[in-house]
Amino acid sequence: MQDAPPAPRPKVRVLPPALADQIAAGEVVERPASVVKELVENALDAGARRVDVDIEAGGRRVIRVVDDGCGMGPEDARLALKRHATSKIAEADDLWRLATFGFRGEALPSIAAVSRLTLSTRPPEAEAGFRLTVEAGAETEARETGMAPGTQIEVRDLFFNTPARAKFLKVEATETANVAEALLRLGLAHPGVHLKLRVAGRVALDLPVHGSLAERVRAALARRGASALHEAAGEEGGTRVRAFLAGPDEVSTTARSTFLFVGGRFVRDRSLLHALALGYGPLLEKGRYPLAALFLDLPGQEVDVNVHPQKLEVRFARAQEVYAAVRHVVGAAIARAPWLPPAERGRPLQAFTQPPVAREWPARTAEVSERADGMGFAAPPQGTLTLRARETDERSMPAAPEPHGFFGGLEYVGQVHRTYLVCQAPDALVLIDQHAAHERIVYGRLKAAHARRQIPRQRLLFPIPVEVGETAAAAATHEALPGLGFELEPAAPSAPGTVVLRAVPEPLKDADPKPLLRELLGELAEGAPLGGGDLQGADRLLATIACHSVVRAGDLLGRPAALALLAQLDDVDLRSHCPHGRPVMLRMSLGEIERRFGRA
Repeated sequence: MQDAPPAPRPKVRVLPPALADQIAAGEVVERPASVVKELVENALDAGARRVDVDIEAGGRRVIRVVDDGCGMGPEDARLALKRHATSKIAEADDLWRLATFGFRGEALPSIAAVSRLTLSTRPPEAEAGFRLTVEAGAETEARETGMAPGTQIEVRDLFFNTPARAKFLKVEATETANVAEALLRLGLAHPGVHLKLRVAGRVALDLPVHGSLAERVRAALARRGASALHEAAGEEGGTRVRAFLAGPDEVSTTARSTFLFVGGRFVRDRSLLHALALGYGPLLEKGRYPLAALFLDLPGQEVDVNVHPQKLEVRFARAQEVYAAVRHVVGAAIARAPWLPPAERGRPLQAFTQPPVAREWPARTAEVSERADGMGFAAPPQGTLTLRARETDERSMPAAPEPHGFFGGLEYVGQVHRTYLVCQAPDALVLIDQHAAHERIVYGRLKAAHARRQIPRQRLLFPIPVEVGETAAAAATHEALPGLGFELEPAAPSAPGTVVLRAVPEPLKDADPKPLLRELLGELAEGAPLGGGDLQGADRLLATIACHSVVRAGDLLGRPAALALLAQLDDVDLRSHCPHGRPVMLRMSLGEIERRFGRA
């Protein structure tokens, strides 16, 4: 048999300009929110004090950005639509001195390559404005126009000439929420600019001018449910750190409510997130993210902002020193935080062996009731686990059931740091994390009920409006929520970031559902695959519900409550770890104890 002839070697060729522009656009223009981000950043660079954004169909049909900045003349307007044109960079060293977001010509050619774009602009000294229309990167019209000083850019039919890109867009509500999120990020760092978003003519986001960064951050993050923000500020090694921090009760399993800024630019940086979490110390569970805004400023030559097409990532010349500065400044502020018990304030966080008593913070003195009998599920009559923030009323506790397994057969000794149950086995010392154990119990029962489609609901006597933010509110109609026991509906059009809660899963009937709801909707808004037959996704939601409905580190348990919890732990599977992967139990054998004391 003869060998097949070799395949012809592909030739190197120069791409047509239109195709090259479309490929380049893919790096900058990912979705409508990317367009809004780039155009508003250009407006801020132009000195705008007011920026109005209008969108239709989630930005796919229309995006209009109007600013009152310095505007451009006809020659500059045409150059701004040419690739590699700029007013900010003249030589290579300028890349390390960028104090702006970009320049008019950085994103405009990319956007124009995949849309029908109209640019209208007028500097204050000009008598008339200049209007330029471009379709798929090609100029189709240029003329004078009457307008106020500033710039207006209208983008229509985004991705009309790249249908393969268009099919990856999400539903209208999700894209609208992404636009609102992009505008919120920009607004956080620019308190002196009035930013407004209209969706199909109605106001969806309005951030008026604020007198200070602190005012703007507190006003903006109140939309995310931040009840109070503690400020941290300091400088270390040339890195200036300023942060606004919510308490450790207001956390999430995603980083969508943790806002990081370097030089006024929103960035994503996992190492910065880790440094911020270390600043919280043991107050923050592993895998949880605080509701916070962190602002870093450092010399331009110390940071490279040109490592990502959309400038969402940065590289630090002295990264470890920057992360250490964040950790130290945040840690010092957290040690003085008002949510800590007075006796703990001012102590180094490293001295804490466990989180402070969450339910005894000054603002949380109300009685807390938690159930450990399956939260209302059909289950063996093992009684209830009732907790109070100040003490456990043992007279109201049922007797512990007869032991029938390993955990129920342990000899209960006591509670350490209001977090760990100390028990004795015939040949070992056993420590049990009360939160992880209770979470395991409730999760097991929730999972079984979900499999039977029988998670019971508790209807609320009065519906509760919950402010969750534009992005999360878009997920309020997700198909997974009714099966988890939630009944939600969007609020009135005048409150686009609010949902109305009418029913909750039975385990949450005695808990505050608002933090959990924000977290669940946030996960859904992030695009987590939680619908249909995706059991892994559903399990993740069930684990989140369980986590919010059980005893916490710092809750005082009386002996009957502890015995009831131990006995019920024998009734669930996979008892060694909680749903989030933390161990329920640590066991130290008698032999190991004797070796450590030098007796063996």
